[in-house]
Amino acid sequence: MDYLISFRVALCWGGLLLTGPTAFAQSIGPSIAGSVQSIESQGVSKALVTVVHVPSGAKKATTTDGSGKFVLANLTAGGPYVVQVSQPGFQSRVADNVFLTTDQPTKLTFTLTRPGDKSAARASASTATPREATAPAPVAAPLPAPQLTAQVAAPASGASAGEPARTYAYKPRAAYTPRKPAPVVKPATSGHYDAKSGNYIYETGAPVTLKLAGGSQLSGVGQMSTESLLYRFITDPAAQVDTVDLTRGWVNFDRVFFEPGKATLTPDSRVQLGHIAQLLRAYPNVRIKLGGYTDSTGAYKVNRLLSEARAQAAWATLVEMGVGASRMDARGYGPRYAIAPNTSEEGRAMNRRLSIKVLQK
Repeated sequence: MDYLISFRVALCWGGLLLTGPTAFAQSIGPSIAGSVQSIESQGVSKALVTVVHVPSGAKKATTTDGSGKFVLANLTAGGPYVVQVSQPGFQSRVADNVFLTTDQPTKLTFTLTRPGDKSAARASASTATPREATAPAPVAAPLPAPQLTAQVAAPASGASAGEPARTYAYKPRAAYTPRKPAPVVKPATSGHYDAKSGNYIYETGAPVTLKLAGGSQLSGVGQMSTESLLYRFITDPAAQVDTVDLTRGWVNFDRVFFEPGKATLTPDSRVQLGHIAQLLRAYPNVRIKLGGYTDSTGAYKVNRLLSEARAQAAWATLVEMGVGASRMDARGYGPRYAIAPNTSEEGRAMNRRLSIKVLQK
């Protein structure tokens, strides 16, 4: 059956006023707005728009107005979200892997077609094809039919105006093909499992003061903390980025955690992310990559999407803290690249982590 799937995502830089202490507890949260139209470019009124936050399962729904427009506000930053549009007499449309940031609204446009619509094939020829992503494409995984291609463009924030847009291209895959086991990347420091929080707490050593470029300094961080390890790599002329073995150079965050099963950062996590933002602002030539990981409990696809959402949540927080969006990439790897066996609570806690890697000094 030939039918049109037209789905465009544009992130518009109007900015949302941030008033709370965290990126995920705002009185006015991120929003999804857009329109639903027919193949004749006429607005479809009273179409049902349902948004599902994958990590938490939370749902919100609304209907389009007389001109086919809709708005869903006060959502949670990060994602991924699944957006479904349905209307009797039309083919339903589904968009997944939609991520939201705290300082910009997301706009979606859906074009609905009727079963057997002969104009769909002709109209689909004019549908724009998104550019290739600046970051590597996500790991192949099965996606629900009908398939679609979505482009998400995140321009630089007001704190880094003039930088090029950061663009992702989400492309559906036919099926997930199992890969060879990824090599184990062991942590740089030791630690212990905290049963109360369910997190693995790394030992960061005696507190030190890092003297940053430009005369600023970062005080009270452990000598083996994430901040110190990253600082030593950035400031050591002999330390080079390994462009051959991409598993090398990763450093685990030792004080960045998420709420169980969600992409919501704990309040204390913003302290260490603030330190990293200060470090990156002091060395403006540095580019980094954030990696999100889970344990092996549960379905692979859910874990990969959750890890992607967590990496994106940390990315959005660093952008909010003044780090240029184009200086950072974020990727979710799910249960791959385990650093401990998933056979114990301690091992699973170690594998549920966020990591950082320097891409350019």
